[in-house]
Amino acid sequence: MTLSTTARRFAAVLTVPLLIASAAACGSDDSDDDGGKKKAKSVTVPAVSAEDGKTPKIEKGEGDPPKKLQVKVLKEGKGKKVEKGEVLNAAYLGQLWDGTVFDSTWKEGRSPASFQLGTGSVIKGWDEALVGKRLGSRVEMVIPPEKGYGAEGKPPQIPQNSTLVFVVDLKKTMPSQIDGKPVKGEPNADLPKVGTKIEDKAPEIEIDKGAKAPKKLTSETIIEGDGKEVDAKSTVLANFAAKLWDGKDFANTWEQGGPQEFPVSQIPGWKDGLKGAKAGSRVVISVPEKDFPKEQRAQFKSGIVFSVDVLSVN
Repeated sequence: MTLSTTARRFAAVLTVPLLIASAAACGSDDSDDDGGKKKAKSVTVPAVSAEDGKTPKIEKGEGDPPKKLQVKVLKEGKGKKVEKGEVLNAAYLGQLWDGTVFDSTWKEGRSPASFQLGTGSVIKGWDEALVGKRLGSRVEMVIPPEKGYGAEGKPPQIPQNSTLVFVVDLKKTMPSQIDGKPVKGEPNADLPKVGTKIEDKAPEIEIDKGAKAPKKLTSETIIEGDGKEVDAKSTVLANFAAKLWDGKDFANTWEQGGPQEFPVSQIPGWKDGLKGAKAGSRVVISVPEKDFPKEQRAQFKSGIVFSVDVLSVN
């Protein structure tokens, strides 16, 4: 899956991976032998070479691609098993069955990506294959079209009905929800009311009809965590909802693949609005039109409100 069009709507310079995927564990094709019984039929997955932790080199597939998902643990890690619903941080290389590479976090300027597993946020192949694997493992997956991008593909990089081959290094798991406590006291009257209940969905941002955005950047922590603090150079793993001050919903990562990593310097208002916020917090930020690049101001003429759940800080 693409890491969000959401981020690109805010900042075209944000570097995000083309896709984040998952796969179902299945190591053989079934066929009927002469006695009418099914027996396992060996399937050869493309060979992989590389030093541990280095960029893998995957050979192109030979013959017809397998019709079922294939999963091979190239190196067994010693960490804990990844559980459904956790956010996995991983390095990966993805290519087509013919050997054409379409994405890699080992490319210059890229870093391991984070995505939520087992919740439908990524393609079925990754969801099925990586839940239950141990951190520190290197896993190869051959994903048939029905567990990847199917008949539609993901043009231009991934054609229709493509079989995908991935090598994934499972780095670490990260929180999928904040764990802070609601801040006591009266909320800032200049900001919309935002819920403090922690759920697997975005909190409601309640903007009164006719309300106007503050003329200056305004932010407030409404749930306070006790983790690492955000500074101007931080990258945060976050879920967020965004709403224009005219009442129109703009974005919601809970509905767009789950938590994502964002350099705070690359989303208007976040560098200053999240400054000092701790991991585990929910922060409300109102960003006026003037704080957006000139080419984006028409889109944000009324100003915008973010509700940001800061899951971790790097």
